[in-house]
Amino acid sequence: MAVNRNFADNYYIGGGELYIKIKGEENFRYFGQTESASVSFNVEKVEHKNSEGAILTTDLEVTKAVSAEISIQTADLNPTTLALAFSGEYNEVKQTSATGLEVDITGAAAGAVYELGKRKVKNVTVTYNNGSEDVAAEEGVDYSVDYEFGMVEIAKDGVLVGKDAKVTFDCDAVTIGTFTSLNKTSQEVALRFISKPLHGKPSKTEIFRANLSLDGDFTLKSAEDIQKITLKGKVLKDTTRPEGQQFLVKEVLA
Repeated sequence: MAVNRNFADNYYIGGGELYIKIKGEENFRYFGQTESASVSFNVEKVEHKNSEGAILTTDLEVTKAVSAEISIQTADLNPTTLALAFSGEYNEVKQTSATGLEVDITGAAAGAVYELGKRKVKNVTVTYNNGSEDVAAEEGVDYSVDYEFGMVEIAKDGVLVGKDAKVTFDCDAVTIGTFTSLNKTSQEVALRFISKPLHGKPSKTEIFRANLSLDGDFTLKSAEDIQKITLKGKVLKDTTRPEGQQFLVKEVLA
């Protein structure tokens, strides 16, 4: 069953799989999972009032213009498709697991942060020479570790300040995704939502034209943060389609 919508006050699409077709391309690409998507319509009307009677009544109402806006909250994006849609670059580097890695620090500076060159590190120890032998510094007192991004920070009043130190550690296998640029703030696309709810019937919603924009500053987002973003934009009328089907069409599978 197809339900055609030219306009309504608000139209809730819901969550599911999102596919995107970039203007100029023939095929849809998988964009990711959505938590919610909704379209809000604004209808501009012209009314004529009949003043012949004792009470003014509306005897003519004409729709002058219809506009629509869309808001999409994503749950798990495909970063490659995101980069393609907004003329960006997305690169992946695969880090293999390793043990017994070492990084030397010369003259450790108070409050300085030293990168280990690996992500997802573990079993980190920092040693220094006290004049007669190599001894281990105390984590949380002399230094702290960012295990996720592989960084060691020297405490300002710890025993490591001014000394040469050695950091030994292991690392896990991980894929590191990096956005090097996102050059477009908006892009004209077609959208397809596939909803497969636990209760109720699956459905497909097609939005034929939308000027979609990234919402927020992406230069400061990590690869994990990029999975959950908000996309906003205007739904454009497709005048090549019949009246009543120019903004979106929803099909519910029986």
